[in-house]
Amino acid sequence: MKIGMFINYYTPSKGGMETSVINLSKGLEKAGHEVFIFAPKYPNYKDEEDNIFRYKSIRFNYGGYFYVIPVLFGSKMKEIIKELKLDIIHSHQPYSLGSEAMKFSKELNIPLVFTYHIKYEDYSHYIPLVPSSISKKYIRKITVGYSNKCDTVISPSTAIKKLLEDHGIKTSVKIVPSGINIDNFANDTGKKKETREKYKIKQDEIMLITACRLTKEKNLEFLVKSFAKISQKDQNIKFMIVGDGAVKKDLEKMAEEFGIKNRVIFTGLVDRTEIVSLYQASDIFVFASKTETQGLVAVEAMAAGCPVVAVRASGIEDIVKDGEDGFLTSESEEEFSESVLKITRDNDLRLKMSVNAKTNSRKFEIAPWVEKIIDLYESLI
Repeated sequence: MKIGMFINYYTPSKGGMETSVINLSKGLEKAGHEVFIFAPKYPNYKDEEDNIFRYKSIRFNYGGYFYVIPVLFGSKMKEIIKELKLDIIHSHQPYSLGSEAMKFSKELNIPLVFTYHIKYEDYSHYIPLVPSSISKKYIRKITVGYSNKCDTVISPSTAIKKLLEDHGIKTSVKIVPSGINIDNFANDTGKKKETREKYKIKQDEIMLITACRLTKEKNLEFLVKSFAKISQKDQNIKFMIVGDGAVKKDLEKMAEEFGIKNRVIFTGLVDRTEIVSLYQASDIFVFASKTETQGLVAVEAMAAGCPVVAVRASGIEDIVKDGEDGFLTSESEEEFSESVLKITRDNDLRLKMSVNAKTNSRKFEIAPWVEKIIDLYESLI
């Protein structure tokens, strides 16, 4: 098969959605299929692969973090897609390049699949000068309308499928959890000691870690506040925040105000090889986002042996087994911090949960995920 992937964020951007598309593309290619990526251009970045087609883009700054918006006007992608003779178009957003995917699907009579990666209405704060109550309704209307024009919608979890159907999506919704290359995170890099020394973490200190874009919707303020409570009861714990984004300065200020500045580590952006070493040098992965449809970043940490403490939300509930490989809590700083401390105070529990995390992460291997996607594509063709 020849598959066209349309995505508004791609390399060098390093979010979960981009990683998911990369993993799926590589898995499909390994299975003998051809994948072509349609994404925006990034300044001063050149692709090494020849299967990536870039749209001209506009670069803009949001809270000190740079994004790009693809320019659709004047694009000659239709001629390229005609020459490629795609069998399937797979869209990863309902707007911008998602609209392009829809247009080409209808004009060229190519089946269209849409993966619902994030709860879009929870990103309503990105629409300026419009009250959240209004922007959320508008975003939901756009998403539902787009989904109902697709041939199939992919939901990464059971909870998200129910959410979509409750919102009024009538198109067939298939539950296909995304996968990752577990071995990339499970195989020991042998750099635990070196990594801890680099970030001035003592070998006997407990390290909490989270990794994501540092943006409002990731609920990172909750994690910093919870860590402040943890620090009041145990000062032998440090907290590493991996990533960059619009709220980084606010988080740094919070850490200073709470008197925990010397125990909160901001790494900034790191490459994929270093994130593995960081996970393996950590003891517990913490997560508070309520906007995820799955939360593959938690699976990565689990594969590296980190138990997870997370705010109970759709998506993450399908990953973490409460009490087995971590804890799911309400959005209560007290409950969250006590759940972390329960693991840090009990070495046997932490070891047991670490082993279970590694084992349970295997459910999210790439191969079974890719096989299900191939079956779906073939049924539509």
